Amino acid sequence: MVEVVLVKVGIIGVGNIGEALLRGVLRARVFSPEDLLISDIDVAKVEKIKNELGVVVCRSNDELASRADVIVIAVKPHDVANVLRDIAAAAEGKTIISVAAGVSTASIEAALKGGGVETPRVVRVMPNIACVVGAAASVVCKGAYADERDENVAKQIFGAVGSVLTADEKDMDVITGLSGSGIAFLAIAIEALADGAVHEGLPRSIAVRLAAQVAEGAAKMIISGKRPAEVKELITSPGGTTIAGIRALEEKCVRAAFMDAVIKATRRAKEIAKLLETLLPSKGQEEV
Repeated sequence: MVEVVLVKVGIIGVGNIGEALLRGVLRARVFSPEDLLISDIDVAKVEKIKNELGVVVCRSNDELASRADVIVIAVKPHDVANVLRDIAAAAEGKTIISVAAGVSTASIEAALKGGGVETPRVVRVMPNIACVVGAAASVVCKGAYADERDENVAKQIFGAVGSVLTADEKDMDVITGLSGSGIAFLAIAIEALADGAVHEGLPRSIAVRLAAQVAEGAAKMIISGKRPAEVKELITSPGGTTIAGIRALEEKCVRAAFMDAVIKATRRAKEIAKLLETLLPSKGQEEV
């Protein structure tokens, strides 16, 4: 892996993901506050973050772009076009990282080329909100002009707030449906498990904590190399409690419901991506 030395990292947009990323990298002590720049239309919020964390506030996106070596775009997808117009004049030679769901690297590259950037070095990242607690599952894919160093820059930043995988861009909509949305699906599952325990008399404070711990334990076993089916089989005794509960889940089609949730979320991600193509030029239109 190419060694990466970061100087200044700018984050445009300090909403849920942007602020979580900012706090995460500071908590991991990968960057010093003075090396982190932020900008956002919510002036009161950036001032509050500055006072709390000591990071540098830029009054505009173009100011941030001119001062940063790496620019992280963490705004809503429909705001990406405006941000790209703001930063284009200062984007040449810099690593541009976008976490906007549904916005392809090709579209970002085309928009920046239209703004005068000859070789826009774009990396797309799909994180999830668990970066706020350092447990994000982020997936990285690089654009046509980005190189290994750019990819490693993204891995270094997002590796500070969780695990990082690489994937082809064609898979990013599915990843959005699984990783981006999936954390909400699992939160519902944990809540449901806790509700079942409360129904049977367990105090809610214990039930919620225990359900979450159970989910974490299952996840760690699977991440360590065990197949989900193996985990299930380890605790499913003939005529026991677990198989009785599994039968109840199958009767309610819970497995199919979780599958359908990811499928529906993925399809919605694809729909949003198509809509966003109308806001940003597609690859091949940058010279028009």
